[in-house]
Amino acid sequence: MAVGGLGACGGGLGDGSDSPAAGSAAVFKEATSGELAIYTWSDYFPVDLAAKFEDETGIKVTLDYYENNEAMMTKIEASGGGGYDIVVPSDYAVDLMIERGQLLQINALDLPNGLNILPEFREVYYDPGRKYSVPYLYGTTGYAYDSSLLAEGQAPPATWMDYFTIGEPFAGKVGIMNDQVESVNAALRAVGAEPCTDDPEELQAASDLLEGFKDKVLTISSDGILDRLGTGDNSMAMIWNGASHRAAMTNPNVVFVYATEGLGSFQDNWAVTAGAKNVDQALTFINWMLVPKNAAVAANYQGYNAGIEGVSELLEAEMKADPAIVPPAGAKMDVVATCPTDIQNKYTQIWESFKG
Repeated sequence: MAVGGLGACGGGLGDGSDSPAAGSAAVFKEATSGELAIYTWSDYFPVDLAAKFEDETGIKVTLDYYENNEAMMTKIEASGGGGYDIVVPSDYAVDLMIERGQLLQINALDLPNGLNILPEFREVYYDPGRKYSVPYLYGTTGYAYDSSLLAEGQAPPATWMDYFTIGEPFAGKVGIMNDQVESVNAALRAVGAEPCTDDPEELQAASDLLEGFKDKVLTISSDGILDRLGTGDNSMAMIWNGASHRAAMTNPNVVFVYATEGLGSFQDNWAVTAGAKNVDQALTFINWMLVPKNAAVAANYQGYNAGIEGVSELLEAEMKADPAIVPPAGAKMDVVATCPTDIQNKYTQIWESFKG
């Protein structure tokens, strides 16, 4: 992959950041002081990198955390921004937030470092032309297990159906994300259906599978998964491949599974809320994260790649050698587009029934 040059860091100097008028696009003006409130996934941005940004720009960063896209979108919708300038929605959530008017138009490719976005990440189904978002990290959602628990001669789990029907010694210590989209999609794959199906029998089959899974579950949480796998509190857990990579650093017996029914791929993104109070600071941060050396710090810390020119060359050797990060030949992975509203509502019903 050719390494392109950085765009010139330009723009005027500014301390204030009045939000653009409704319907208008933000104009980049580099900030040299002020504050910035970022609302992101738990344990998803290195604190040291935030400190580096503060030192280099004079902008004070506050990080707050959420567990899933739905929780973030609910808070933003209820509060008109919730006091946050930047959020980190996944692909389908960007699509929904644009539709709901929750994001500010930032025209990412016009930022000074915007052309560092790799060409294949510039045209995406959820944000054509990258008007509202900038790629952060991308990966897959599967599950991992502690291989030291396998009995002699026991076949290792290889499918989503194995995950949902696992027996001893894993049962009772299984973790599942508190994420209705990932969890219901996994159950649908396990019963031979596709995500976003509107077939009542397939949706019922997924619901029944989840109901039967309840007694095997110890935790329903998207927070702390890698820690619980690393310490053995979870014997098996739904997890992102980058988090599995990090868990294996603590417990080398952690194995990530590319389920034969397929995995969902995700792209997380930087976006500015429509109600942001610190727009100049937000755009300064996003432009700063488009510098390869900065994006690579986050990529290496989290165990994912980024859609930014030059980052792949800066990834640590351990990541490039880990099967959790490098998919096996023939692995089935796909990006699931936003489900229609009526299907989203059915997902919610299935998920709330499972959690209840």
